[in-house]
Amino acid sequence: MSSSLLREEDNQELRSIFDAFDHNSDGLLDVDEVAAILHSFGKPMTEAEVLDMVTELKPELKKLPFEDFVNVMCRPMVSEAALREEVKEVFGHFAGAGNTAITAASLQEVMSSLDHPVSKLLSEEMIREADLDRDGKIGLEDFMRTVVL
Repeated sequence: MSSSLLREEDNQELRSIFDAFDHNSDGLLDVDEVAAILHSFGKPMTEAEVLDMVTELKPELKKLPFEDFVNVMCRPMVSEAALREEVKEVFGHFAGAGNTAITAASLQEVMSSLDHPVSKLLSEEMIREADLDRDGKIGLEDFMRTVVL
């Protein structure tokens, strides 16, 4: 997210935080400085985790200018375990109680209940697209890989 897309007061607040942690006033934050900021916001991350997040944004960066700092701060920070649990819950809704896979029929049923009905042909195509192991249905691992990637 660009700082130009933020409300002015949010932009100013992030700028103040950035400047307060930019101890050497070089206009760049080191990974340890970003980790300290995240920790102060109740999002403790190791320097290695922050470095991974930074290099995900721009592989060549080891220090963050303000615009990239804004991108890091505006990213949702969800643990992998929490994300996995949320995806499992959604999978359960699509598969149906007690079922271990999403079928074209269950997909049609759920989509209709959400006021977004899909044809049999479209639901079958959607299953084919997400059926990574090619067994004719979407298992939890297929769903995880399709949704999270």
